[in-house]
Amino acid sequence: MNFMRNIVLAFCAGILLSACQEDKPESFFGENTVVFYSNKPEEISQVKKEFYWAAALNPNAEYDTCWIDVAAVGNVLPYDRELKIVQDTAVGWDHIYDNAGNLVDSVSYVLPNQAEAGKHFVEFDNEGLKSFMKLPANSFQTLIPVVMKRDESVKKTLTLQIRLVDTPTTKVGEKRLSTCQITIE
Repeated sequence: MNFMRNIVLAFCAGILLSACQEDKPESFFGENTVVFYSNKPEEISQVKKEFYWAAALNPNAEYDTCWIDVAAVGNVLPYDRELKIVQDTAVGWDHIYDNAGNLVDSVSYVLPNQAEAGKHFVEFDNEGLKSFMKLPANSFQTLIPVVMKRDESVKKTLTLQIRLVDTPTTKVGEKRLSTCQITIE
């Protein structure tokens, strides 16, 4: 009987020991890139942000900042990675479906009321912003500023489409996550 009990105990100990092995993450062998980051699953096709002057710390201020998340894909690197963003034309999509509800075609159009550099936001190559436009050494994530300018003449919602572009120290990752659409109200 002791022999059978010892076999059962050895078997259970073997199962416990094999279950406790540490899973080590696999090494990353792809290209180290950066993308705009969002933790919202609905933003799988494009990262979106909303900026409301009414919700600003000082709603009557001439300037305010919309912070955009940028994340590394791949390995942490031991040096700062320069980031650069540019303005793109914001587009919308009309989808066409058949009678069964299947998507059969899409048509793009330029969104109205595009934000203008210098009028609605500070230009991205502004000297005062350069020190913020980097992913710091040994970091996976950072926030970069888009500085909004109040324009009292605008009484409608504006759209600002921005895109990450390659720099000498940084490659941009997946295309759909390299753009961010900011709605300004």
